Amino acid sequence: MRRLALAVVVAGCLLGLAASAFATAALRASVHPAHAQDGLLTILAIGSDIGPPHRPGDPLHGRADGVHLIAVDATTRRATIVNIPRDASVGGQKLSDLLYYLGPDAFTARVAEFAGVRIDYWALMTFRSIEDVVDGLGGVDVHIPQPMHDAFSGSKFPAGPQRLAGHQALAYVRDRKSVAGGDFGRSANHGNLMRFAHAQVRGNVTNLPELGRMVALFARNTVTNIPRSELLPLARLALMIEPGDVRQTALQGTFGFGPGGASVVHVQPGDAFDRIRAGQVGP
Repeated sequence: MRRLALAVVVAGCLLGLAASAFATAALRASVHPAHAQDGLLTILAIGSDIGPPHRPGDPLHGRADGVHLIAVDATTRRATIVNIPRDASVGGQKLSDLLYYLGPDAFTARVAEFAGVRIDYWALMTFRSIEDVVDGLGGVDVHIPQPMHDAFSGSKFPAGPQRLAGHQALAYVRDRKSVAGGDFGRSANHGNLMRFAHAQVRGNVTNLPELGRMVALFARNTVTNIPRSELLPLARLALMIEPGDVRQTALQGTFGFGPGGASVVHVQPGDAFDRIRAGQVGP
């Protein structure tokens, strides 16, 4: 029995050493060579309005409620989030509808053509996955500049700092009736939630097991073409970016009408995409 106990202890020590070696290797992982060439990583974050249990169906062919181009300079460790209006007119069609007709791969290619920016990966979430991720983080601390009260989305928040649970975060990102700018304001809040969540994760994750848990949380709740082998290195890269080195910019535009009289936004990108093409990422 003593020999068995000793064997268990020795095995435990060996496993511990192996885990330590794995942790060291993982924490030293480098960015994928595909984007190491120019140091620029680009991901299209897509929010689908379809997905059980809220709206049963295939989220890959829902309508894009949120579209955000995220550019990361892996060398300077700075990032830019570009909020693209879901009603943007792209090739004469409403952007949100293109996900329904094309699916995420062709949708991303269309956005890349529209922006003139190469996009490495896409990541898609649903209403339910937003709730689950936020709850998995233990809630997300946000700052709300003005009171939000919208019966349709379920938002009911006073102004000021507060912690949102999953269902509250979903209401926060869906509210377009009580925020300034309507859909433009809602799109900005999508980006705000990403920035607040990033800052919180960066402050809380201090070791490999926690990093692994965050990666697993992302993998469970996101449909993406990011290879699983790249999730840990990319998560490590995200943790190396200071919250103050993330720039968020919202595309503006004028309202008009598209095919069939549908309301669209004729986008005025300004220099948002030009800056990314020039490698000017971050504040």
